[in-house]
Amino acid sequence: MAEPVETRDVELLRRLAAGDEDAFLEFYRRHQGGLYRYAVYMSGSPQSAADIVQDTFLTLIRHTAKYDVERGTPAAFLFGIARNHLRKLHEKEGRYVPLTEELGKGLPAGGISDLGHSNGNGHFPAMPGQAETILEGLERAQIAELLREAIRTLPDHYREPVMLCDIEGKSYSEAATLLECPVGTVRSRLSRARSILLDKLRPARIGAGRTGRIREERNE
Repeated sequence: MAEPVETRDVELLRRLAAGDEDAFLEFYRRHQGGLYRYAVYMSGSPQSAADIVQDTFLTLIRHTAKYDVERGTPAAFLFGIARNHLRKLHEKEGRYVPLTEELGKGLPAGGISDLGHSNGNGHFPAMPGQAETILEGLERAQIAELLREAIRTLPDHYREPVMLCDIEGKSYSEAATLLECPVGTVRSRLSRARSILLDKLRPARIGAGRTGRIREERNE
C-alpha cells in the first residue's frame, strides 16, 4: 500500500533537516512542477517563476527546522515560502510582467467555462465523434489566449484559487490549506473570479458565435 503523500513529505522534511541530500532531491521532484506552474501564473513570467522556485527551495533548505507539523502540511509550508517571495517580487517590480506565449500550455477550462482543452501546443483537438474545422480551432485558441490574459488581470486573492482549483485541479479543501483560509473563502473567491472571467470573455465568445453563424449562412 502506497504511503500517504503528506506522511511521506513530513518524513522527507525531517530527513532534510538532518542534512539528507537525497531527501531534498525527492521533495524537490515531488513539488517543483506544481510550484513552478503556480509561480508562472502569479508572476506572469517564466523567468521570474524559475527564480521564485529556486529562491523558495533555497529558503526551505535554510529553514527546514522551522517546519511545525502541527501548523500545516509540508506543501503548505513550501507554498507559504513561495508566496512570500512572490510578494517581494511584486513589491520590487511594482507591476506584473506581461504573460508570454509559454504560459498557455495545458490550460483546462472545465471549472471556468466550456472553452475546450489544449493539447499543450496551442491547438485544440476535436472531442471524440466531433469534426472541428481549422477555423473553429483557431477561434478556440483565440478565446484561450483571452482567458490567459483575463486570469493575469485578476487580483492575487482571486487568481490564486483559480490557479489552484481550475488550473491545477486541487479540491477546495486542498486550496484552503495552501492559502491558509477557510474552505468557504475559497469557494466565494473562486465563484467571484469565475464571474469576472466570464464577463471579460463574453464579448469574445459572442464574436466567435457570430463568426459561426456567418459561416452557417454561407453554407446554406
